[in-house]
Amino acid sequence: MLNLMQSSSLRIGFCVAAAAAALAGCRYDPVQAEKIRALPPEDAQGTRPEHRAGQPCVDCHSTYEGAEPKLAIAGTIFSQTAKGYLNGVNGVFVTIHDSAGATYKACTNTTGNFYITTADLQGIDDFAFPLTVSVAGVKMNSLIGRERSCAGCHKLASVDRIDRDPGVDPATGQARDSAGAIVIDPTYLSALERCGPTSIVAPSGAGGAGGAGGMSATTTATGTGGAAPVAAGAGGNAAGSGTAGGNL
Repeated sequence: MLNLMQSSSLRIGFCVAAAAAALAGCRYDPVQAEKIRALPPEDAQGTRPEHRAGQPCVDCHSTYEGAEPKLAIAGTIFSQTAKGYLNGVNGVFVTIHDSAGATYKACTNTTGNFYITTADLQGIDDFAFPLTVSVAGVKMNSLIGRERSCAGCHKLASVDRIDRDPGVDPATGQARDSAGAIVIDPTYLSALERCGPTSIVAPSGAGGAGGAGGMSATTTATGTGGAAPVAAGAGGNAAGSGTAGGNL
């Protein structure tokens, strides 16, 4: 038989172990862990703001995975060549309006990546969802209810998706399960929607799913670097509706 002291020690030990297990359980989300596990290999150039173009950046750049910087929203903007290839669009404004009236602007980098960090959120904890988004002055038709990675909905084509659904566009990823990549036509961009030297380059590692993004944040049409927030209502949606040569 156990004496009282032994029994108490066992109970204390069990409670400590149970608390540790509970904490570990909170940290482990099997759905999120599987999404991260399925990511393709890192780009040859390694981790940098331009890596993993077209992949859901916030899967890793979040409290769960711990990649830095922590991102509030992120994505990639592409153009499409005459032969159907996707290229990242550099130097294009992405404007986010939240439901509390705050406006944020980010500028795409050389692989088309952009992001807004949690540190950019004007001293608040989070966006007020839902969000409205415009790219190069063209407003997205739907609201963002909660998804923080554009590629969470705007998926690129992949072998496993095409195997499941032959209707997947092998270039843009558009199909029944995806709105496809965000594609614009940079030929028709207003000068007000450019934010630095604009060029189009082939994205690095844009063929898979998941990962991290990058951006140059800006509050002017020429500068880069720094935090993205601007006054509510500033730099809003330039005239236009529908899409700009692709899938917004």
